Amino acid sequence: PQHASSTAGLPLPLTPPQPLLPIIRQPVTPHPSPLPHAMSAAFLAPFAPLGAAPRALRTRPAARPSTVAPVRASAEAPSPLDFTNIDLSSAGKTLSGLVFTPDSPTATPETRARVGFPKEVEDLINTQVNIEYTASYTYHALYAYFDRDAVALPGFAKYFLKGSADERSHAHAFMEFQNRRGGKVVMKPVAVPEMQFEALNDGTSDALYAMELHLELERFVYEKLLALSKLAGELDDPTTCDFVDEYLQESAEDVKKSAEFVAQLKRIGTGHGVWDFDRALAAE
Repeated sequence: PQHASSTAGLPLPLTPPQPLLPIIRQPVTPHPSPLPHAMSAAFLAPFAPLGAAPRALRTRPAARPSTVAPVRASAEAPSPLDFTNIDLSSAGKTLSGLVFTPDSPTATPETRARVGFPKEVEDLINTQVNIEYTASYTYHALYAYFDRDAVALPGFAKYFLKGSADERSHAHAFMEFQNRRGGKVVMKPVAVPEMQFEALNDGTSDALYAMELHLELERFVYEKLLALSKLAGELDDPTTCDFVDEYLQESAEDVKKSAEFVAQLKRIGTGHGVWDFDRALAAE
């Protein structure tokens, strides 16, 4: 039949069936990642900021064969590297004369810090250490004398105790300098001048006798420091010269001060004048 009736009795045209479109199947490309579906990129995205990738995803590169030859220990002493014959025209004369000699594998050197430090200066520094300790020992003995109850001059005792500590600190400073320059400290016996306080029968006070001994020691220390500075200058050792010059200035001031004390004690004589001088020393 060409027409069909609707519910209203009107004829409705019949639409011929439309042809079906062909179904084109797209080829399925495998996921670039070997992950299973449960561990896809979308699943692992929240963990990316934390670096919490599964251990199964971490690949370790294959080990490459080593091309470095093993280092074999050699008992032979390494040869020095001499730079004297190398063309240094591009660098000027900065490295001219440089020779590098490695340490011997069988021996340990006494020092690696020694440079520009003459042996004569090293020996004289050891002598200076001995002189400083001798002065310190002498001043300590003078302290012990004036601190006795039968002498009872606390000002003199205090003055010489401080002098003993100062000279000992100087000896320690010279020992440190010796080691810093790569030298070797050699201790020597300490010589103490004979102090004859009991033999003062000419009216000289023990205070004047001690101060004159103090003056002679300070002058002796200054002369030895001067000799050390002069030797270092002759042997082109400016580092030692600079170090000694500081103590030369201090020693010159000590000589001046002790000389003034001797003059003052000669003026006041004995008795009450010495007692008053002692009070002045105690107040310093």
